[in-house]
Amino acid sequence: MQDIGVRAMPSRAEDAAKCCADVIPCRLVGPNASIGIENMRTWRDIRGAYGRGRRALRRALLEPVLVGRPVLRDTVMNALAARGHLVLCELGDVRFFVDPSDRVVGAWLMWHGGWQRREIDTAVEVLSAAGRLAAKSVFVDVGAHIGTHTVYALRTGRFARAIAFEPEPRNASLLARNLAANGLADAALIVPKAAGAAPGTGVLHLHPRNTGAHSVDAPPSVDGQGFLKVPMVRVDSELEALGVAFAEIGLVWVDVEGYEPQVLDGLAGLINRSIPIAFEFTPSRYSRDTRQRLVASLARHYTTVHSLGRRDPTATVDTLAARETTDDVLIY
Repeated sequence: MQDIGVRAMPSRAEDAAKCCADVIPCRLVGPNASIGIENMRTWRDIRGAYGRGRRALRRALLEPVLVGRPVLRDTVMNALAARGHLVLCELGDVRFFVDPSDRVVGAWLMWHGGWQRREIDTAVEVLSAAGRLAAKSVFVDVGAHIGTHTVYALRTGRFARAIAFEPEPRNASLLARNLAANGLADAALIVPKAAGAAPGTGVLHLHPRNTGAHSVDAPPSVDGQGFLKVPMVRVDSELEALGVAFAEIGLVWVDVEGYEPQVLDGLAGLINRSIPIAFEFTPSRYSRDTRQRLVASLARHYTTVHSLGRRDPTATVDTLAARETTDDVLIY
């Protein structure tokens, strides 16, 4: 695969300024105020400045149309993806290879410069303030996608290593590539399996436009037809098999597109020890009985829920039973 670097793009004003800067400076000289070319530039210099100015002007005019309109931008990105290209996003202290056809996480990284990093940083700050995050602990990422949250977590300096579960092969490949790109390949272990309540085999339905929305059992879109059979594991059992002591784990991050109740069932060994967990709470995908059972199970081992996405006031865990909106929450 080939990769294309992406950096912040200049605005129209910046491009216009470049155009003006590249025009050959002229001034009035002599008693008759005739126009002369400063420093007597050569014809080659004049042609070069004209070419630079023309290209900058063309970019200033066309870029807002091609990039600013989602339909046209997606067409360009899909064309790159169809040719096997990746885009490398250089974003300060992190860098990510992304699939240019991914309209959500990939698009946010390319055009907005990040994806939910504030949520990771907030979770670490909240747990640290509460005395619930030991130094140099283990970060467990369930539904790791291409590794944004694993990289962000390791970049906080509070985690010594990470275990990342990602069953979709292309995502897992990008996850490995992104760990290496950030110099973290030795700090993380990738488990290419899906998480659930019991070991076995499951069906992972693929979203045609959002590579972070693949889901087990339930198709994530009305037009998606792709699916894969993937190995399923209980996370607590898999961690034991890998020799990861539960006492070492500082935070478990779960993003599994509506499959949270089953994954949390498979985290019973950690939940029984009240290890902090952040997960996407999506009540619209749960039956009433499933939600009540989930909240009751969590309330037996945790006291507090902190809203990471909506930033609702911190509350007791049992209040999740009455919530109707999707939110990334931290329980501890």
